[in-house]
Amino acid sequence: MDRSRLFDFASLAALKHTRPRLPTRATSVPNFYTPESPHVPSPPPLSNQPLPIEIVERIIDFLHADKTALIASSTVCRSWFPTSRYHLYTLLPVIPVAVGESCRKVNTAVALADDGILYGTNNGLYLSCNHKLLRVLKLPAVSQIDVLPTHDLLLVLSGRRLLVGPLHLATGADPALLYRRLVVLSTDASFFQAAEHGGKRVVCVVHTGRFSSHFKLLEAVQLPAGASAFKPYRSFYLPDHAHSVHIWNKTIGAALRRGFQCVDPVSLVTFPVPVGPAPPLPEGAPPRKPRALFRVDERFLVCYDRCAFFMDKAGASSEHAFALRWVDAAKQFALHYPYLLAFSAVGMHAWRVDRGVCVQTVLARGGGIRLLASAPRILVRLGDGRVLALGCAAEG
Repeated sequence: MDRSRLFDFASLAALKHTRPRLPTRATSVPNFYTPESPHVPSPPPLSNQPLPIEIVERIIDFLHADKTALIASSTVCRSWFPTSRYHLYTLLPVIPVAVGESCRKVNTAVALADDGILYGTNNGLYLSCNHKLLRVLKLPAVSQIDVLPTHDLLLVLSGRRLLVGPLHLATGADPALLYRRLVVLSTDASFFQAAEHGGKRVVCVVHTGRFSSHFKLLEAVQLPAGASAFKPYRSFYLPDHAHSVHIWNKTIGAALRRGFQCVDPVSLVTFPVPVGPAPPLPEGAPPRKPRALFRVDERFLVCYDRCAFFMDKAGASSEHAFALRWVDAAKQFALHYPYLLAFSAVGMHAWRVDRGVCVQTVLARGGGIRLLASAPRILVRLGDGRVLALGCAAEG
């Protein structure tokens, strides 16, 4: 919201409306007058006329430094939310911008283009509809969901089976048709990742073993009848247990048990990340565990459980000069540049990766904060079961 609009006195002075009286119930004020008091004026009539939104925004402007009041005003109604959020972003870089349904059994989620949300639980796939959860698939142990809107495809990982079906059937009037259109892509998948790679929309299906991991790339293609399907694209092995996979335009990165590896799927050339030796750990510190790998412009952001740092295209580490470090071991990460969100057992830490400072810490209560989805919107589940969509302040 434009700051000049928030503090435009001319527009406020030009208002034709007078300030209405606050609604008051007649029974809420005791009658201390007796019938013998004929000259006591009767209470003013009730008025349901709301305050003009310009006056409400001006009142909220005076709360610009009160975090508690801004959070409260942002939950009153939709018209109060934009101004409250504008000031909240100056105090809190990461704030909840939407609240989903409360369910402690949610394992994963994905946001849809029409502001709907698909939830994966231990007993099926659910769609949020008018603040209610409608089950669209009865499946056991749904641990991961993703959508490809351009190809009208829905990907669901149930147990070790990776299933694919038409996305429009999940949000249509008769979701029961989706079950009959499901196709099994893999019967032994640990996790998967969908992204753009070399101008293609691909899905990387990962099967992890104790000593090696198998990566299978599938390309989404359009069929002559207008439907979409997957065809094999590339396949390779890495000699270690994989925790995560990350797809970029030309390469694929993987977080393994003993470090990071980058692979060119065309030539199958692999190289470790970072290339140079890591600096020694402090005395008594536990060995660090690789967790996630992100691409930021021409650099890589390498994330371990207790630190993160940049490396250049050649694989040279900048940990000696610049590194983010924290105490609690983080297992999940989400990048919304310039903010890196690290989720641990005690809560969430928001870091400015361009400045190297921790700008916000959210402590968890009753079960921690779990990352459900990092794209296209960041969705998290709190310990009490509430699902929140997080919004990050613009770069500045």
